[in-house]
Amino acid sequence: MPLPAALAAKLSKRGLITSKNKLTEPTKKQDFKGLSTCPNKSNVYHECNYWCERHWKGVPTPDPKYFRNMQKLLGKFPLPMNWTEIFDKGSGRYYYWNMENDLVSWLPPKHPKSVKCQSAAKLRENRLKMREREERLEKEKDSEKQKEKDRERDRDSDDEDRNSRSKNSDRRERDKDRERDRDDKRHRRDDRYRGRKPTKKDEIDPMDPAAYSDIPIGNWSDGLETNKTRADNTASGVLFQQRPYPSPGEVLAANKEKPKK
Repeated sequence: MPLPAALAAKLSKRGLITSKNKLTEPTKKQDFKGLSTCPNKSNVYHECNYWCERHWKGVPTPDPKYFRNMQKLLGKFPLPMNWTEIFDKGSGRYYYWNMENDLVSWLPPKHPKSVKCQSAAKLRENRLKMREREERLEKEKDSEKQKEKDRERDRDSDDEDRNSRSKNSDRRERDKDRERDRDDKRHRRDDRYRGRKPTKKDEIDPMDPAAYSDIPIGNWSDGLETNKTRADNTASGVLFQQRPYPSPGEVLAANKEKPKK
């Protein structure tokens, strides 16, 4: 059952299926020799493009005068074995090619001014390969730098997480210590009254001296030798809310009346 047109279009756009009508074009191999009719292909740094194909028509046949001079030169310096002459339509001149070691020369090999070297296509290929290698190395360096930055960022985030965990653990430890101290105080208070009934001293106000010393439990009039009625023992409430002790003058006056009686 064929797929719906909309679904097939979406899947083909994602690259999951290929259309039957769409033919896969074979990858074109890069040509380093350049366009045969381009006069600039002997330049190592020149790369032929669509402009060269449109504007350069080349020279189909060599110039007669140049051809006669070339024949005279070959008669004087004949080609050795494995060397052949090739006509370049871009420049309209002949060059000489060694079929064994792939060397070329614009002059016959036996000419004293002949320079034998690699072809421009070979040099261009080496240059482009070197450039691609440098670009690949540069990309690898950039990727390594990015990975190093990612590792540093991960280490920083790990350190922050570790610090936050340590702070949280310290906070939890402090909370546990405070809870432990409160429990200890509560247990000590419970142990103080365990096994016996609470006495009256345990129930008195904590501000009373009798609560934290050995003096007996009394009232505000305790300490007077006579005339206890002169002391203010009618105030109500806890001890630290009652009226203060009698003034020293009142105590002396009360003690002075004792001999008179």
